[in-house]
Amino acid sequence: MKTINIKINGENLVYYDSEKGDTTLLFIHGAFINKEYWNEQLSHFSKTYRVLAVDLAGHGNSSHYRTDWTVQEYGRDISEFIKKLSLRNVVLIGHSFGSDVMLETVALDPAQIIGLIEVDHMKSVGVEVPQETIEHLIANLRTDFANTCEQFARQALLSEGTDPGLVARLLKDYREMNPEVGIPLIENTFTYTKRETELLRGLNLKLHLIHVDYMPTSEENLRKYLAGNYQLHKISGSCHYPMLENPIEFNVLLEQILSTIEDKQR
Repeated sequence: MKTINIKINGENLVYYDSEKGDTTLLFIHGAFINKEYWNEQLSHFSKTYRVLAVDLAGHGNSSHYRTDWTVQEYGRDISEFIKKLSLRNVVLIGHSFGSDVMLETVALDPAQIIGLIEVDHMKSVGVEVPQETIEHLIANLRTDFANTCEQFARQALLSEGTDPGLVARLLKDYREMNPEVGIPLIENTFTYTKRETELLRGLNLKLHLIHVDYMPTSEENLRKYLAGNYQLHKISGSCHYPMLENPIEFNVLLEQILSTIEDKQR
């Protein structure tokens, strides 16, 4: 697995690339974390596929020069990334915030994308966060970024049974996120509901969703915006990060979904 730098839309992005395989798996991490969260998948799937994982701008080892930290900008980054590397037969796998980046990417240029896999994100799709809640969160982030991030992660992303090592790792990443990136990114994602539902309604590819049952998923909402153009896959025994906490079961499920996507291409 090679570690490579590439210039995309004015940012230096760092990514892993196995460089071999007819079908390409492009892993997109969530907010405030990095490409290392996919290590178990990169190791496992590189035997069969070309696998890539990129540090999004402002995350991991990538740069943070821009001032516009929106989902749309990240989608433009990944779309340009695919073009510059001439990637073919691409399955996008987006975790959390990375799932919305995935939607923006396929909306911009679906030509080389053959599959979409969302990981533990759209559980209450279409439900808007009250404005006063957003304003309160942003105010707290501006006052005490690190502790507000930790509180959010503990309440929304972790479960009582989460492995202590994962808890420590996640809280470290959240607390050490650059506030100049993190605050506008959170503000944008918490007001992204309308755009997200528009993109879902316009999807041509079937959306596969892998959701952990530590928090419920509203299938009524999924049907509202996706009709029958989705398949929900459930996984148990972990928090918001099944690829880390339960990688064996997660990889088996991912294998099954990939087989379905590839069968449709034949």
